Amino acid sequence: MIVATPEKMRECDNHAIEKWGIPSAVLMENAGRSTYRLIKEEYLKGRRRLAIFCGQGNNGGDGFVVARYALRDGFDTKVFLLADPASLKGDALLNMELFRSLGGSIIPIEVDPGRAAAAMKECDLVVDAIFGTGLAKEVRGAHKSVIEEMNASGKPIIAIDIPSGLDGKRGVPLGVAVKATHTYTYGSPKVGQLLLPGAVYRGKLTVVDIGLPASAYGESAIDGYLVDGAMLRGFFRDRPPDAHKGMFGHLAVIAGSTGKTGAAVMATTAAMKIGAGLATLVCPGSLNPIVAAKLVEAMTYPVDDGSKGFFIEASYDAVKEFASDKDVVVIGPGLGRAEGTMALVRKLYRELDKPFVIDADGIGAFVGHLDLLREKGGKTVLTPHPGEFGRLVARAAKEVNADRLNAGRGFALEHRLNLVLKGAPTITFSEGGEAFFNPTGNPALSKGGAGDVLTGFIGGLASQGYGMRDASLLSVYLHGYIADTWAREQTDMDLMAQDLISGVGDALRDVRNGTDRVYVEASL
Repeated sequence: MIVATPEKMRECDNHAIEKWGIPSAVLMENAGRSTYRLIKEEYLKGRRRLAIFCGQGNNGGDGFVVARYALRDGFDTKVFLLADPASLKGDALLNMELFRSLGGSIIPIEVDPGRAAAAMKECDLVVDAIFGTGLAKEVRGAHKSVIEEMNASGKPIIAIDIPSGLDGKRGVPLGVAVKATHTYTYGSPKVGQLLLPGAVYRGKLTVVDIGLPASAYGESAIDGYLVDGAMLRGFFRDRPPDAHKGMFGHLAVIAGSTGKTGAAVMATTAAMKIGAGLATLVCPGSLNPIVAAKLVEAMTYPVDDGSKGFFIEASYDAVKEFASDKDVVVIGPGLGRAEGTMALVRKLYRELDKPFVIDADGIGAFVGHLDLLREKGGKTVLTPHPGEFGRLVARAAKEVNADRLNAGRGFALEHRLNLVLKGAPTITFSEGGEAFFNPTGNPALSKGGAGDVLTGFIGGLASQGYGMRDASLLSVYLHGYIADTWAREQTDMDLMAQDLISGVGDALRDVRNGTDRVYVEASL
């Protein structure tokens, strides 16, 4: 599913109007009629009183279409206009007059602000059609007061296209924004509806098809993609009946240091669980008795560490020789940050012509050495959280989170690699700068070891022949989906990283069968 900024979405609308000759009034009618139908199906069983708040622009026009259909069907529909009726133009004016022609009454907020507050207390459902995606300035005055009253009303709030006051590009409130129960957005999800805190303000999200032709979504109109099961089902590779372990790859997991053997074990186990044929944990020799006792299906390959409990530069030759014939190298979980270990990571990356999945402490090895990352092109996946990414690019994690889309896309393009920028949401960037927003995951993942499991998933799929981008997209989705399933059935507090490993079979089955459920819906 395509994701767009408000500016790009307007380009799509203009394409439909100017190139295809679809009247803008038809697009507005499609939007309002479809929205009303969906609201009626989900929210108007047992509810009769609607308070609809309209602005003077096209978002208000959409609201008037919803109001007209609600009035036609006999619902008690009150429309409050946050503008002078004489200021409406074009399609918004047309639909205001159509609503009036059916006997609908319109109450200007400036004339009777108290009535609006009373209506919110008396109604069963509030509909927000004040501002659309074009808002670029802070909300003030009567608009601010109405939005604050909406949020304090305790009533279900339906936002049309976007919660009023929310920046559709950055996902931040412009002073104040509606906290919607459900947002029905048009054509495509907007970037700001997927980023935090926008994802909280929008509530549940349904994407409504308003009749835009497919050609409207030219390459210039694509800011990213929303990952879904339909996309991922096309990634799955057949496993023939005569398959054997050699057909599904052998990956080397270079990981572990004193006190951090669990990270190494979980990454290795996760790779096996998601289908790798063989996995070997390459570990500091003094730690081998610990990790060998924890691993059953996977193998270990201990290398001399001078009894230090971490990799040293003298470990390099043995590690390189072992990994030289493996299909994929996973490096980083629990490595530690000893100077010799960091030097070993860089040297292996430079001299081993293999696909690399780099996580955790492995990422830290490239701080101040970013030029090395350009050497492998799309054969590399980096999986940093905002703090790790911030250290790479010398920015605070807060700065990274404030500009996730541009920061991640620019880095992936400059260094020609795949970047999994973890967070809420996790965004995967391809070496060509494509951005893929992941819709799964919840705070249950906020626990040590979750990232190590994700790294193992990516390496395990890559070893089976999945492209590095596809392995990343599928792994991130499954990882979050397992956590979502857990939170629905248990809580978002008690998930352990090992539960992610045990849950991968059910998640794979659901995605393969098309029975996976996510919180972003597409509605036709």
